[in-house]
Amino acid sequence: MEIRNKRPLYFISGEDFYFIAYSVLLTLDLLGGSPKRIKDHRKIVYLIQFLSDRRLIDILDRTQDMRQANAVDRELLFSSFTNAELHKREVFKIIFSLRRRGFVSVERTDTAEVLDVTLELASLPQGFLKSENFIEERANATDLKRIVPRISALSFDTLLERLYMDRGVRVWAA
Repeated sequence: MEIRNKRPLYFISGEDFYFIAYSVLLTLDLLGGSPKRIKDHRKIVYLIQFLSDRRLIDILDRTQDMRQANAVDRELLFSSFTNAELHKREVFKIIFSLRRRGFVSVERTDTAEVLDVTLELASLPQGFLKSENFIEERANATDLKRIVPRISALSFDTLLERLYMDRGVRVWAA
């Protein structure tokens, strides 16, 4: 089944903030731990990249044993990393907007500027995150959890290590 009315989950600054908000909610639903929670909100923007692009999941799958990706794969991974870096502030703002509407709860951590975010499923309309339009994202999330075990429990630095650095991509964290 081909879905033509769906935009990819990667986004451009200034693009549809409703769509970005939906991406945040979908990430919490699919990749949050058992309470639909992601510790350290900074991880969300990177996870959105992997939910939305099957090629990134395939790279992780192919390089599980050898860890070092080829140059083309490293470039695609680096592109996803820089795209995520560019959108951290938008996602941060949207998390607070979602909190004001009661769709997520936010808990401050010991680290300044780092939040734990929990999806408030009871506040969402019935079936809101079960749309048929997101079959691919659900499949990507299932594979990502298989390739990177305990993904919801990883620290921010360890997540970047597993997704990027282990495959030869130089990244910075801010």
